[in-house]
Amino acid sequence: MNEIIKKQGVNFGLILGALLAMVTVGGYAYSTEILVSYWALLYVFLVVIIMGLLVIGFSKRDLGGFISFKDAFTSYFIMLIIGMFISTLVNFLIFNVVDTDFKSVVQEKQIETIDNQREWIIGKMYDGNSSEDDIEKTNEKFDEAIEKIKSKDQYAIGEQIKGLFIGIAIMSVFGVLLALLLRRKDPSLE
Repeated sequence: MNEIIKKQGVNFGLILGALLAMVTVGGYAYSTEILVSYWALLYVFLVVIIMGLLVIGFSKRDLGGFISFKDAFTSYFIMLIIGMFISTLVNFLIFNVVDTDFKSVVQEKQIETIDNQREWIIGKMYDGNSSEDDIEKTNEKFDEAIEKIKSKDQYAIGEQIKGLFIGIAIMSVFGVLLALLLRRKDPSLE
């Protein structure tokens, strides 16, 4: 493996890990609203994409302005694995070592958020003259979502590892797209 690719991947991975861990640390230190916010998901997505652009760009620069698809994706993937691992480790430590009671605080906030969504959606359904049957089915789906939250420890090590792999798989798709868009073949090698 090219040392430039590895170096850039590791450096940007450490930065990505710190940026992603800020969500959990901010939620713990400041407000649990952060942890249940859709804005936090958008932040995570944008940070990974922006950092992906940067790691591929810096790798390309250091390789003389040319980068293959393989090298572009490799630098992105190294960054992604390191960053997401750091974020998952911080999540695990905060929820399972530092403050185990914080799990229930976040769980209550998730349930509150779902109940607020239920209230808004059901209100819109009544306003839109939806049938009682449709409203009841929607209520049941919200009840199922709440039961799922209550019955599952999403911060257990197994769930954290599962989330890590799912996150890597999903964000790898975007890494493929970025690598395809940013690759540039060296014409002297053709």
